[in-house]
Amino acid sequence: MDAKERRSAILQLLRNRTAPVTGAELAARMGVSRQVIVQDIALLRTGGQTIFATPEAWISLITLIFL
Repeated sequence: MDAKERRSAILQLLRNRTAPVTGAELAARMGVSRQVIVQDIALLRTGGQTIFATPEAWISLITLIFL
């Protein structure tokens, strides 16, 4: 999976979850380091995706709307 596919998969996973997702969980699912996930989340946010950070995890605005 290339970086673009990984970011798309991260976004889809965040949108489909009803609870925040940790960087460690995303890293394990994507087969990369937590730092790569942090960079991917930053790029997604810079690209206009609304992703909120909690003290321990991330959650998508789409998820919050449907809770």
